[in-house]
Amino acid sequence: MIGLEYALIFMANGAMFPFFNLYLTKNLGWTGTRIGSLAALCSLLVMLTQPLWGRLSDASSKSKVLALALGGSSCLTILQPMVAGTSLAVFVTLRLCHAVFAGSIASMFDGIALDILGADRNTYGRYRLWGSLGFALAALIFGKVYEALGFTSMFFVYAVIIGGACCVVLRFDANPDVDEPERKSMQLGPVLANPALLVLLGGIFLVMTPTAAGENFLSIYLDAIGGSTGLTGYAFATMALAEVPIFLIAPWVIDRFGYKPVLVASTALFGLKLVMNALFPIPWLVILLQAMAGIGFALFQVSAVLMVDALVPLQFRSTGQAVLATVSWSLAGISGSLIFGRLLDTAGILAAFRIGGYVGLLGALFIQLFVPSGEKQQPSVEIEA
Repeated sequence: MIGLEYALIFMANGAMFPFFNLYLTKNLGWTGTRIGSLAALCSLLVMLTQPLWGRLSDASSKSKVLALALGGSSCLTILQPMVAGTSLAVFVTLRLCHAVFAGSIASMFDGIALDILGADRNTYGRYRLWGSLGFALAALIFGKVYEALGFTSMFFVYAVIIGGACCVVLRFDANPDVDEPERKSMQLGPVLANPALLVLLGGIFLVMTPTAAGENFLSIYLDAIGGSTGLTGYAFATMALAEVPIFLIAPWVIDRFGYKPVLVASTALFGLKLVMNALFPIPWLVILLQAMAGIGFALFQVSAVLMVDALVPLQFRSTGQAVLATVSWSLAGISGSLIFGRLLDTAGILAAFRIGGYVGLLGALFIQLFVPSGEKQQPSVEIEA
């Protein structure tokens, strides 16, 4: 059931994320600056609400809170194409509301999965790989579907799949064994009380600012260098498929090398990939580079999730994952989207990817130099709010 839920959540993402910016440019005629501004606003709202979702999830029924987020996301998605051609303000408002509900889905389910796995949490990657398979399948199939039916159909595809995920998650009962008073008194302070966690989050932010923006603008990059809509789907599918075997062997990799070396290696791959995108703007080469990014993402996801989980108190598990997602995708997404959007309109997409690659490599160096190497700390259950 854990694998099925990951598959549905990321299948929905794969049906929309790779193609949404193409919808904005081709259907609505948006510029890079406007696209970047919308992405930044969405990331800002996710950043502000993600810790709240995490705290609400930790303090109540995790499955019901996640079902609420999934149901709200599905309903808001259906409404967006109905107003896109008539009212820009309403469309943007719906998109921003959608971000509030959808932005915390993956991190909340990470918390549920870690609760269920318990002492076997190092096997997390073996369940998360089903999300990559779902994403790859959706990107491969729906890239061709949208070429035939148009990008508007992706909103309805997403809504149906995410609705299915809502039904499945209600079958879970994964709250950890924590006293009721502890649930009601949860604060964000204990999560951020560990200096090692703060340094780790700083390094992740530096790496993920260009990385998140690079994936967000990949469809526009491919369009600029002559790639087709179908190639966009293949590129994202290749990345997701490359993640699958890495997720499978992740427990062995973590046991062999430890959290920090794996994290440094994965983030270095992110920066290198962006630099090579800029130096070699060849459509077919993008497929190979996306495979490299997929390897990096699987290693990053497992090492970052488990490293954060080891650095926060057990009863704040979902909150810790929400903070990680806030920094790595929301906060980094705001800065990356604004910078890449502006660079796209002023210096060009290749310059944006080249500069982003340099920043990503600098972030990997920061993690190597400043993040403490004591990777396998156990979470302290005794820390009080």
